[in-house]
Amino acid sequence: MRIAILYAGYISRISGTSERVFQISRELASQGVQVVLSGAVHSRSKQLKNVNLHVVAMPNRVFKLFEILVWITKLIAGGLACRYDVVQLESFPLFRSLILIIILHPFSRRFITVFHDKLFKSNPKTTVSGRINIFLLKALLTLSDISITPGLSVKMFFKELCGESLSRKIVVIPNGSPIIDVKRNSNIRVKYGLDKEAFIALFFGSMTFKPNYEAAISLYRISKLISSKFREATGGRIIFTIAGMGSKLLPRSEHFIPLGFIEGLDELLSIPDIIILPHKQSHSGPHVKTMYSFLSGKPVVATEDAVKDMPYVTPGKHFLIFNIDNPDTLLNVLIKLYNDRSLRENLAANAYLYSRKLSWRFISQIHLKLYKKLLTTKS
Repeated sequence: MRIAILYAGYISRISGTSERVFQISRELASQGVQVVLSGAVHSRSKQLKNVNLHVVAMPNRVFKLFEILVWITKLIAGGLACRYDVVQLESFPLFRSLILIIILHPFSRRFITVFHDKLFKSNPKTTVSGRINIFLLKALLTLSDISITPGLSVKMFFKELCGESLSRKIVVIPNGSPIIDVKRNSNIRVKYGLDKEAFIALFFGSMTFKPNYEAAISLYRISKLISSKFREATGGRIIFTIAGMGSKLLPRSEHFIPLGFIEGLDELLSIPDIIILPHKQSHSGPHVKTMYSFLSGKPVVATEDAVKDMPYVTPGKHFLIFNIDNPDTLLNVLIKLYNDRSLRENLAANAYLYSRKLSWRFISQIHLKLYKKLLTTKS
């Protein structure tokens, strides 16, 4: 089987969407699928080496017309040499997705589009440009053999916009997690200048993704108040740490410390005592970082948005919930976790087991089954 996965962003691990594309492509290749992965090439793409995985670099600027034409020519040449069984489009704007399907139609048996979020921050029916985008979305769903989204809420949103018949073409495949072993390492805290005795709370994610940035700023604004009340209630010190692409540009204080991008996931997840996910309501789909937080073996505190679209995840069993707009709710769960070791261990164990069941290998196998079914079905 030969699959072409075309991604509009960088082939790297700097964001949740690119992480999903990165992991699924690598896992499919490890299972013997011939994968042509195309996206903007980042310096952190070195982990993609695999005999079954061929990377085709995509220009990272649309206005570089000559380079775009060269890129399209390479994709067509690949299809001429051996026709693609499936072309999968990830995160391209609607119009560009339509153009790519039209261009590559003679060179592939099936087409899949992947929607990682709802695309629209507000109701598109209320504006002219929004209604045009709904028309483009319907056209794209019509031309695609099937569509994939990680979140049920995305499918339901598209159902409201496009109707029942087109929404039946959308398949929900959740996010996964890698298989790694996170071990506590006190030397890691020394490396990043953190107090080894402090209670460390970590939030991570690419700050180029607006919901992550807004969550980090919200956390910064309440960090001093929370830290002060936490010390009064427990006698301990709490530090909020932030990691991810662009996090170094965030403000810094004694209670709020940006760490920058940390390449090793095992290193990142070994830093904190707890992981905090302070997202406000957003148009995005489910967050990859939530699955990775569950993988850490550390208790997780999260807002409702941070755990949306995660089937069978339950407050009090897998995580503790709070409201970022009400700092006292965060303070209360932090104090509860600090004082109750048994609670920390139970939450972490339940979340860890959940994340291990949904590994990226398992998620890639679901993709593979979908491809096989699609190729044996006439319509």
